[in-house]
Amino acid sequence: MTGRIALQVNAAIGVLATAVAAAAMWLVLTRPAEIVASVSAREYGPMAAAIGHQLLVWTRALLDPL
Repeated sequence: MTGRIALQVNAAIGVLATAVAAAAMWLVLTRPAEIVASVSAREYGPMAAAIGHQLLVWTRALLDPL
């Protein structure tokens, strides 16, 4: 693996991690009761599904004008 490819993979992982963190914070701000209940019950599946759904909504909003 060359240095250029390694940097591109690192950048892609960074962008993905930033998007997931932003979606998690968005959910904490918009639906705090659901997130607190999910985390306190140690059921992370609903939170992961909500993050995935939010990322899908954002992706559709970005790609809609195209």
